[in-house]
Amino acid sequence: MTGSAPRRLVIFGASNIISDLFDCALANGLLPAKVVLHLPESAGERDIPLAARIAALKGLCDAPQVETLDTFQPGAGELYLLGPTTPTRANLAAELERRFGLRYHTLVHPTAYVSPLAQLGQGGFVGAKSVIGPGACLGDHVFVNRGVTIGHDTHIGSYSRIQPGANLGGASRIGSGVTVAIGATLLERLVIGDGAMVGAGAVAVEDVPDGVLVLGVPAKFKKAL
Repeated sequence: MTGSAPRRLVIFGASNIISDLFDCALANGLLPAKVVLHLPESAGERDIPLAARIAALKGLCDAPQVETLDTFQPGAGELYLLGPTTPTRANLAAELERRFGLRYHTLVHPTAYVSPLAQLGQGGFVGAKSVIGPGACLGDHVFVNRGVTIGHDTHIGSYSRIQPGANLGGASRIGSGVTVAIGATLLERLVIGDGAMVGAGAVAVEDVPDGVLVLGVPAKFKKAL
């Protein structure tokens, strides 16, 4: 008797995090089946093209198909996830809702720890070695990258992204579309406004208003976004 076929993951849009999504899918026994592009690929000088990221899967699984949003049709048994990391992926989610009314898979790496007392919204990603504490509540499409710690009872709004090595103290309120960059630290009981960014390595010791960038130790206002 043969085992059942692996579930098929469809990723909408591409970004530099897509290799992490491939890795996490394989670690969960999922097949990265399709990458559906909503915009033409625009790789920067130091970016790795999508074709190279797909080629790296050789010997691990069949290469995912690449197609456009205009040719995509949902299939039976597929699981769906957004690929872009920027908060503007909310626009992609709105377009997919308009066209297809999809529900999304939440992808958690097997080496991550998510407390059974935490709540994850649909379409989230939790990377390797990350820890999400009890009472934490993450909205839809929140990306938590590798090696992140999210303290107890911290709430994070939809479309926010927490970059590798960030440490968020407990009982904080993080708005929607927020970026907490690589290695940043937030003390407990803070409020971070919608669309704000805590820069790489910054240490936030006080609340951050909507739509601003803070940098430094301690973190100070740098500019409006």
